[in-house]
Amino acid sequence: MNVPRLPRSALLLLGFYLTSLFVTAAAPLKVCLISGAETYQSDRAFAALAATLEREHGMKCEVLSFSPDGTTLPGIEHLLDADTAVFHVRRKTLNPAHLAVLKKFFASGKGFVALRSTSHGFENWPNFDREVLGAHYGGTGGGNFGNAEKLVFHPHPIWEGTQGLETKKDLYRLTEFASDLTVILEGQTKNGLIPVAWTRPHQQSHLVYLALFYEINTPPFERAIANALRWVTTPAK
Repeated sequence: MNVPRLPRSALLLLGFYLTSLFVTAAAPLKVCLISGAETYQSDRAFAALAATLEREHGMKCEVLSFSPDGTTLPGIEHLLDADTAVFHVRRKTLNPAHLAVLKKFFASGKGFVALRSTSHGFENWPNFDREVLGAHYGGTGGGNFGNAEKLVFHPHPIWEGTQGLETKKDLYRLTEFASDLTVILEGQTKNGLIPVAWTRPHQQSHLVYLALFYEINTPPFERAIANALRWVTTPAK
């Protein structure tokens, strides 16, 4: 049987194409971790999380921390070059230029993960929680819904390998839920059942909001963040 031979130029082109595919597939996920919750020691927690994401999940991470007065985020322009981001920010008032960069990131449609206090992260963007995350922090009775008695997980790829994830800390009171979010975790307190984590379509991708943080440097929580970052960077169908 005669097998036609490809010209050398075609073989080189094919090899280049296959190599490009391999490099693209192997390229590490670029992650910005935005730290702005000093009461939770988010700088230290995110440094440890970044190390785990790089060592165990092959991601390339950079931690960006707010200035002491909370008005600037040095290196914020790097956020626009990242594939995705993790936010834990609490009551910051960014200057107009940096707030514009932040809004540009969210307008880009890139998937991201927001943790706990990010629901009330930006004093000069008070509707961020409703507009972007899809719910409102607080309501009648304040922001505290009581201490968790148990967590109720709903099936989702984010929870793969997260056995043992639990908390007994206070849970947020969250209200005014958007119709397009999907609750993937609830918490039981003496006051009833409250959503603790959800996903939401975010243009061509998704976002994940998880209203926990005290548990961040435990293996189940770190695995949940890694899973979430992979999931939000998978194009929405």
